[in-house]
Amino acid sequence: MDLLLTIDPGSSLTKMIYRILGEISFQAELFCMEPELLGVTRESIQSYESGRINSPSPENEAWVQFKDEYYAVGFLAKKHFQASVKLSDLKYENAIPKVLAAVGAIAEREGLGTQFRLGLALLLPYGEWEDRERLEKALTSALSDFHFRGKQMTVKLGCFECMPEGGGLVLSRSKKLGADFNSMVIALVMFGYRDISVVLFERGLSSGATENLGLSWMIERVKRLTSGQKDTQAMLEAIHQSGATVKPKYFKPLARSKKADFRMDEVAQITESVAMARKEYWSRVSDWLSSMIPETTDSVIIGGGTAEYLGSELKSFFSYTQVSWAAELEEDVRLAFNLGANKDAMCLRLTDVYGLSRYLQSSVASSPSVVR
Repeated sequence: MDLLLTIDPGSSLTKMIYRILGEISFQAELFCMEPELLGVTRESIQSYESGRINSPSPENEAWVQFKDEYYAVGFLAKKHFQASVKLSDLKYENAIPKVLAAVGAIAEREGLGTQFRLGLALLLPYGEWEDRERLEKALTSALSDFHFRGKQMTVKLGCFECMPEGGGLVLSRSKKLGADFNSMVIALVMFGYRDISVVLFERGLSSGATENLGLSWMIERVKRLTSGQKDTQAMLEAIHQSGATVKPKYFKPLARSKKADFRMDEVAQITESVAMARKEYWSRVSDWLSSMIPETTDSVIIGGGTAEYLGSELKSFFSYTQVSWAAELEEDVRLAFNLGANKDAMCLRLTDVYGLSRYLQSSVASSPSVVR
């Protein structure tokens, strides 16, 4: 094996951790790309390349070709081709060009050449996890013959691990609990931008479900309650900054009117709408959680980027049981990638992919035949 890569293809950011096995340090490297993806034509790529002035870094100019399909990925798709994130798309289908783009970009950054072996671990929503075998087959084929920025690459998929979102947290938590894990009732709750997943472990046996109740539900509700609010990213940032304290100061940048009086009214309307939408959102979320998680649960593992936003409500809701926040991996992530205190939200979002990355490293290290 030459490269170990773990990917969490989130709807707000594609989060990745990789390791180059040939290096003595075997250092884990953090690597992120924008989540946008767009199928394009060969002519569109040629037109783009003929008009560029310089050559951006590979992760910012990622396009791939496999079979007869062309895709712009990440920043190139977002900035040049004006792609948007489609929350209805299946993550496992979009994972194929995203993996190819990530592998190509890392290969260029690290000088791996065009032929090497890859160990890959991937996170999918619980509702799509059943497609993992189909995904592995498709990835094996695509990796064996694809082009990254026009350069042909042949990558052999040496090992493949696919876990439902939260799998990295469960693996880390089960390692800490040891044999006790399989004698307990443990619930995993993952809060994402697109959806929420619950996986229940009862004496080691798992069951679960995914519901379209990510933070995007609340943002769309706010848009319907306000006038002319279309900038989803700006709305998302303002809502995250406000947290449980819904005050006008967080929403002033969203006001569109040029007149001071109108701006004040507009900010007040947005503030009221966010407060109302937050209550409605939590009502929907708590109702669904109640239907999924029995009160006999011994422990709850909570993860995902939206978990922090609902922190106070979740602490109260799960007061009857022990709560493990992101499997206590946030500080490990902070130290591993030297992230400052201002990166708390980022640390939380990286815990799942970090836990799975450690599992992949451990699996490969314990299997010498796989490494070769």
